[in-house]
Amino acid sequence: MKIQKLEQSGFIIETDAGYKLGIDIGAFSPAENVHEHMVDAMLSSHLHGDHFAIPQVKKIAPKKLYLNRECIELLGEEEIDTEITEVKVGETIDIQGIKISFFDVDHGPNATLRPLENFGFLIEVDAKKIYFAGDMYYPSGMDVVDLEVDLALIPVGGHYTFGPEEALAFVSTFRHICAIVPMHYDKTPDTKEVFVKLATEKGFAVDVL
Repeated sequence: MKIQKLEQSGFIIETDAGYKLGIDIGAFSPAENVHEHMVDAMLSSHLHGDHFAIPQVKKIAPKKLYLNRECIELLGEEEIDTEITEVKVGETIDIQGIKISFFDVDHGPNATLRPLENFGFLIEVDAKKIYFAGDMYYPSGMDVVDLEVDLALIPVGGHYTFGPEEALAFVSTFRHICAIVPMHYDKTPDTKEVFVKLATEKGFAVDVL
């Protein structure tokens, strides 16, 4: 398994067999450049533009698109030559050997447009386990006390999500994390540096990809 970080909270996971899954490739990834990040399928956590953007979806044109009801409604009458599957909290799906479980994430009080559905993902691929917190402001979703993961993708930007201190407190509740990948800091890059310093001082391995 390979993982590549894009802007804000965007990632591409590539399986050992070469299948590529894009996650939250939104408006922070310029539409004119996303052809460099072609994927087989795409997954979006919620309808905010930095996580789900129609120009980027059209440019990438994945074969399959997995969205909640709000994102599907946002697409409206847009002509997209893509198979669209609605997904919901509590479901677990399999995409070419990539197992994905959906859980609800609390976006907090500061989002101008509060999404009705805001996902986090637990992803199992090629014997690796990846926790994607999405836009988490308060600890929420699945219980992580007994959870062991290879990678934890955690927002650290503050205001709309965890800040560095809140992110550190949250990751400290997991049973075990092999490495933490900070995300959602593009507008506040200093928060990444603060989090990396705090987390490494506590003995966590941090990978900024």
